[in-house]
This record gives sequence, structure tokens and C-alpha cells, in this order.
Amino acid sequence: MRSSVIAFTAPGRAELLDRAIEPPEPGRILIEAELSLISAGTERTLLKQAPDYPFFPGYSLVGHVAAVGEGVTGFAVGDRVAASASHGSLVACDADLAFPIPDGVSSQDAAFFTVGATALYAVRLAQIAMGDPVLVAGQGLIGLIATQIARCAGAVPVIGVDLDRKRLDLALALGADFVFEAGDEQGLAGAAVALAGGGVAATIELSGAPVMIDRAIGLTRRRGRVVAASLNPAGYKVDLYGEAWMKGLSLVGAYFNSRPWRLDTVEMAPPTNWPLRSYRGGRFEGNDIGTSAGDSALLLDLLAHGRIKVAPLVSEAVDAKEAPALFDRLPRSEFLGALIRWKP
Repeated sequence: MRSSVIAFTAPGRAELLDRAIEPPEPGRILIEAELSLISAGTERTLLKQAPDYPFFPGYSLVGHVAAVGEGVTGFAVGDRVAASASHGSLVACDADLAFPIPDGVSSQDAAFFTVGATALYAVRLAQIAMGDPVLVAGQGLIGLIATQIARCAGAVPVIGVDLDRKRLDLALALGADFVFEAGDEQGLAGAAVALAGGGVAATIELSGAPVMIDRAIGLTRRRGRVVAASLNPAGYKVDLYGEAWMKGLSLVGAYFNSRPWRLDTVEMAPPTNWPLRSYRGGRFEGNDIGTSAGDSALLLDLLAHGRIKVAPLVSEAVDAKEAPALFDRLPRSEFLGALIRWKP
């Protein structure tokens, strides 16, 4: 079997390569891809400097199961799945990284499941209570999804900030209550001060501009939370013992894979069964102990029930043969969601 795959072969260079694909190993599945989504921020960074070369990017793909490895349960050939897998026409991945796509969810929408789950995690970390005012700084691909999820979580109002007026207009269309251009520091500060408590209850930083953390500290009210959800490989120094310390703010890192992907549980038998014994309870998924896999599956459910919209976030879609040229434009492009089509 052969597969066409996207590879970063040198800094700033993307190619479409032809590779041999072996049958899936135990615990893995083979997926015939339909679409994959480019996560512009992450893949722009990796295109500039990958850990090694060739590097095979991508982690949000939709297709059908083509083969199942030994020991895999829950999937059969032909099943429609979304998977955290690299860009390619035929790709293998751990079965743990794949999720059934609910009926009624289009393949295009399902392709957003990983970036959507990243937004969901950032909103979880904000610990929004019903009626909390929330600021989402950065209305890019993940920020626009986070804005919608914050609204679902009960944030009132949801405030969006970005440099791009078109993105702010889209944020309003998708549920933001107020928006501000990033350069309007006075207007944003005035709106924050007018809120109960003199600021937002939480700021979710998704702009990619590290200095926004400093602004967030000023805009967030006492005992609030600042969630650092952007990718900034160069790092940034924050004055923890200044205003953040005086306000009692929580500054929270939001790397998606900082928590377990899944949880295997060991349960205790009820006290009516004496003596007490432990037993394997299978996998635990729940909101009180969140996992990355749980949020990935939940994002697909949010799409299935129409709670969030991702179709307006598609800037362009290209056939696989055109994908290298799309990556060539990536460092200079401001597109939101870009899809690679692997089937004619």
C-alpha cells in the first residue's frame, strides 16, 4: 500500500511525498483520509523549525477505517472517524487517538475536532461560572471556537479582541457580545473597569502575542484567572509579584497534553460486598476529571448538537497536490481554517 503524505523536509519547505504503508500494528488502525485540517499557528511554528527532518505534521484528520490491528475493539473497517493523525491519504494511528463521528456531523466540521478540543480545554481552565464576564484575546481559529464555547459555558458578556476587523465581525456573528480592536487599549480598559468587580473574571489568551499576558493581568479582576493558551516557543517573562500577586490572580498554563489522554480506572466494590475489593472499571471520562480524549469526543458532540459552528472558519480547501504551495504561503497568510482534500 502507498500513501501521499505531507512532510517538512527542511526549514520552510513542505513536500508531498509517496510512502509505503504497512498493515496496522497491534492497537493501531489504518485510516483512508478524506480531509485534514491545518492548525495554522502550530504548523507555522513547526514549518520554521521542526524537531527533525523529515517531519510529518498534522493532528486533525477525518476518514474511514481501512484496516484494524490486532487487539483493537470499538472500530471496524468502514467506520467514519476523526483522528489525531498526520496529513496523509492513508495513515496509521493508535486506536486511542481516533473517535467515531456522530451522525449528522459533516466531515468538514469533524476535521476541526482537535483544534476545537484545544479551545474547549482553555475554556475549562478559565473555570467560568454562570454570568462571569470573559475576555478571549485573539480571534483566530482557536479563539473563535473558544468564544463560542465560553458562551455555552454561561459567560456574560463574552468579549473578543483581535487586530483584524474581519475576525472581530465574525466573532460577533458567532456569539461574542462585544469586540475591540487590539490597538484600542483605552476602550477595552474602560469596558473592563465598568464590569462588576472592575474587570473580567477570566482572560483566555489566544492571540500569540506574549505581551497580551501583561494586558490580561490589568484587565482581569481580583481573584480572577488568566489562561495562557497560545504557543510561544521563545517564552515570555511575567511579573508574578506585581499586579498579579496583589490581585491574587491565577495564571494557568494550557498546554493541551499536560493532562492524561485517557484515564484507566480502578474502582472499589460497594460496602455491601464484604470484604472490600478493587476491580478494573474500564475508562473514566467525565467533567470533574477531564482528559484530552474526553474533550475531543465532547467537541464532536457539541458539533452534533449545533452548539458551535465551524463552517464559517473555513478560509480555503485545496486538493492534496496543491497542499505544498499552501504551506509555502503559511508564514505570510492570515487564513483561519485550511483543509486538505485527500479524495477527489
